[in-house]
Amino acid sequence: SIVAVHGLGGDAVNTWTHPKSKAFWLKDFLPLQIPDERIMTFGYNANAAFGQSTAELIDHAKSLLTSLVVKREEREEVQRPLIFIAHSLGGIVVKQALLQARLEPRCQAIKEATLGLIFLGTPHRGSDKATYGKVLANVAQFMSHRPQPRLLTALQTNSDVLLRLTSDFRFQLSDYQVYSFFELRPMKGSRIVEKHSALLETNHEEQIPVDADHSTMCKFETEADDTFEKVYKRVKRMKNTPRRVANEQLGMS
Repeated sequence: SIVAVHGLGGDAVNTWTHPKSKAFWLKDFLPLQIPDERIMTFGYNANAAFGQSTAELIDHAKSLLTSLVVKREEREEVQRPLIFIAHSLGGIVVKQALLQARLEPRCQAIKEATLGLIFLGTPHRGSDKATYGKVLANVAQFMSHRPQPRLLTALQTNSDVLLRLTSDFRFQLSDYQVYSFFELRPMKGSRIVEKHSALLETNHEEQIPVDADHSTMCKFETEADDTFEKVYKRVKRMKNTPRRVANEQLGMS
């Protein structure tokens, strides 16, 4: 199964839909390349998840886990491999969910079934130009329509906790294949998530540039889109490569 998780200013459909062609690639393109996969999108109130305390983020991560547990109740589905695709701050929700899955017995099957992660412009840390809090607030300012001051303040206030989430998650990284896509084009004059911020910098990570800005890096006009090809081929690679072998290969790169 493939699970797509959006970030701030997005939703379960529009985040992945090209504004001109109206192509919803998770439905229109990906099944043609990987016909035997179940593809799901997780929708949630991202402003609420990041606009208050980190307890809200944990609640939304638990909601993601609960949804997956319900979808996978049948015996033959419990061990069905999982791949997460996350855009922007959606990657933080995924990291929190997988950390939570390790702690909750009923969700451990989710963690065990997860083959890998595709991060599309997820800010994992600060950059040379800005602290982590400023990076997160920058995402909110550009991706949310008229973001409330409370949201910007909460992202700054909670940035230390969210940064620690990335540090804690590093101990699980070796369990997954990790592909981090980072934007090359500016949006309104600047790149929203700089390369340094979009990378985890571990042996278990392939770093992939995208010739697009933060908003359009997850929207593909046609099947011939270069980034779409990179995404679906990584999904195929994860499906066809045993976890241990994949990690050894990534560790050697």
